[in-house]
Amino acid sequence: MEEVFNKLLENRRKVVVLGIGNTLRRDDGFGVYVASSLKQFNFENVLILEAGVSPEAVLDDILEFKPSHLIIVDTVETKRKPGDLIVARLEDLTNEVIVSTHRLPLTLLIKYLRLMGFNGEVVLIGVQPGDLSFGEALTPEVEEAAHIVTGLLKVALSTKPRECE
Repeated sequence: MEEVFNKLLENRRKVVVLGIGNTLRRDDGFGVYVASSLKQFNFENVLILEAGVSPEAVLDDILEFKPSHLIIVDTVETKRKPGDLIVARLEDLTNEVIVSTHRLPLTLLIKYLRLMGFNGEVVLIGVQPGDLSFGEALTPEVEEAAHIVTGLLKVALSTKPRECE
């Protein structure tokens, strides 16, 4: 997975990490958990956003930052085992990601960003949830996945990006 991830980010200059999810619905808090964990590190040319259940509220922040890459960290329904991860370009996953766990589909979010001038890469880091019931703790499988993703992102985002052109 690390090789796939590094390949997706190889030409990065500026990166936005967008953590999406509802922290009151157990595993749905995965994206926010990862984004919150990354905020303790001081990355160069990286903007970390905890969007919670309203990713549409941070679209202007994304557009103003002008990233070369947008990494969306979210819970997605893929009919896999709880804690299973997907890392790929969002455009490559249209058939695989069956259901987003949010009211606003990620594809609509990206269409808006594209309409407003964003032309960077969009990478999805998704996890299959095990439990979306009310509660604040991630299930052990999804918490382990969150630690793996946080570690991968910490390493990838700590390396020097390409010079801004």
